[in-house]
Amino acid sequence: MNVVAEVTLEALKQHQLGPLERYSECLRNTFEAHPPPFSVAWYGDQFREMARDREWFANIIVGNASTEGWGSGKLWYLAGKTHEEHVSVLIQQHAMDEARHSRMYSSMVERIFPGTVGDALRSELKTLAPIYRADDKPERLPPYSYQAILDNLLQMNVAEIRTMVNQMLARPVLLTYCPEESKERLTRMLDRLMWDETRHVGYTARLIDEALATGDGDFIRDIAPTRIVQLNELTLEEVGRARTDPQTAFA
Repeated sequence: MNVVAEVTLEALKQHQLGPLERYSECLRNTFEAHPPPFSVAWYGDQFREMARDREWFANIIVGNASTEGWGSGKLWYLAGKTHEEHVSVLIQQHAMDEARHSRMYSSMVERIFPGTVGDALRSELKTLAPIYRADDKPERLPPYSYQAILDNLLQMNVAEIRTMVNQMLARPVLLTYCPEESKERLTRMLDRLMWDETRHVGYTARLIDEALATGDGDFIRDIAPTRIVQLNELTLEEVGRARTDPQTAFA
């Protein structure tokens, strides 16, 4: 039994997505066969050790703001390449969430480490997140095949699970560093971030579960091990660089 797979499936219950039996089986089998680094103790231990360095941890938050902003743009593009309207709308909302998350992380830097953000960094932080209005729509582009969309959804799903784990690790550190007068506001922000991340895991899980019941099921089961192995390799590479370049890890 892989603990992260079980934690993920338990977290999804709050979103009332139904049993997700096919997705649950695929997730458990894949994580059992290829355990992610973020599901084992050393990963959390290393994060907590490095997070004792305030400057390193502040850079992690800046890195999160950058990563979420970059991801938002990639999702917006993907929404424009998705022919199925209901799937495109879900990805579009995901992109808007990521842009908001980028701004939340930027706000955290000043909230948790007051007085440390100079004008240059403040200006840089403002450029990290795309700005979408409520009625904005992505440009409609020649669509990807549905299997290509499913592949993207699968990659998004496992990456969001990693982000969920990273948020669990970062939360106590964020609250430890945070000045007392800002903890209530920070707690609300962290609660919203976790709600959003589990919702992102959830909508991709539901779409994967539905596809597993169709002729695309074998495609998903075949590609899932490849995608988790690739994420595992990327995670190990990022953690290896974390001491010298914190913005590449735990984002």
